Amino acid sequence: MKHDKIAKFALLITVIFLVVGCASTPKKMYEKHTVRLLVRLPASCNTPDGATLDAAGNIILSIPNFNNGTLLKDKVIESPAPPKMVKIDKNNELSMWYEFRKEDMHPDTGKIGPMGCAFGPDGNLYVADNQNFWDHHHQSRLLRINVLDDRPVSVDVVVEGFIVSNGLVWKGGTLFVTESVLAYANKGEENPQLLSGLYAFKIDELKDGCLILPPYDENNPERHLMEVFQSSGRVGFGADGVAVDGKGNLYTSIGEDGLIYKTRFDGKGEPIETRLFADSNDMISADGIVWRKEDNRIYVADILNNAVHVVDMRGNVQTLHKNPDTDGAGGSLDQPCEVLIRGNELIVINMDMPWEDPAGLLVNTKIDEPYTISVIPLMGRR
Repeated sequence: MKHDKIAKFALLITVIFLVVGCASTPKKMYEKHTVRLLVRLPASCNTPDGATLDAAGNIILSIPNFNNGTLLKDKVIESPAPPKMVKIDKNNELSMWYEFRKEDMHPDTGKIGPMGCAFGPDGNLYVADNQNFWDHHHQSRLLRINVLDDRPVSVDVVVEGFIVSNGLVWKGGTLFVTESVLAYANKGEENPQLLSGLYAFKIDELKDGCLILPPYDENNPERHLMEVFQSSGRVGFGADGVAVDGKGNLYTSIGEDGLIYKTRFDGKGEPIETRLFADSNDMISADGIVWRKEDNRIYVADILNNAVHVVDMRGNVQTLHKNPDTDGAGGSLDQPCEVLIRGNELIVINMDMPWEDPAGLLVNTKIDEPYTISVIPLMGRR
């Protein structure tokens, strides 16, 4: 009898262990992950930003080089590095994909600031051109880099009138573009609330000529403006990253407040509801976001906090990796602004572009070499 009781007790302990172990497996999958260096960028790529994959699985990376001014002032570089789009192949070799020409530059500023980018169903690359660092007066644009025989050949301006065009994602034949600054809700007050937005453009509208967006008018919103978000104004950048899940739901991150909103659509593709989806004290900011099919989760670059998070479909947030202020050597996060899925890898773009920060929100405090892309290995299909 005594041996029977011992055997039953041992069996009970085993069952409890198995149940607890199985229940904890998904959580273990998202414990703090090791981050390593993917690519060390040359000084000619001092400020990386947006990223996407081409049809062959190569990474196409936006290089606006916003850090030129500071690096020139500090005599780190002798001449400004031109803006460009570069390619990182499957062997992580870096090469030029497209260097912007004089005729591509904004006619008023003489500059171009490529940020979010996404290939359209037409095979061309659409790129957000953020002019806000040189001119705040609705000078930002949406560009199309025309691709012929897998080679970029020219640039067209397809939309003008943004203040800060930022994140891009395609959902079928519709391109969604975040506008990080629409207006301020209570301008002139001590703590003005920032309004930002999400625009939707049909691909057929972008084929001929250039659309001109008027300044935001709450009483007469422009027809392509699908959603308006209100945020704290503590940084000055609202709607930022944008992603689509496997069911066609759309997610928009609010950079300065670390929030993610979810938009559902009806059978005709019309938006029917936008609601808060994810909010966590661990997610200080939410810049670039990406949905991953293999685990049905959203990955988030926390640009203020030197962190990357993962969000499940219930809006629960877990931190994959976070590190203190570093120079990015060895692949540590150095102001991550964008995330991208490549197979079982989470590619993390480190912008390393601290700005004037009297509130002390930024973990990253200075621009420093090396300029890097990090990678976090993920588990395969479950």
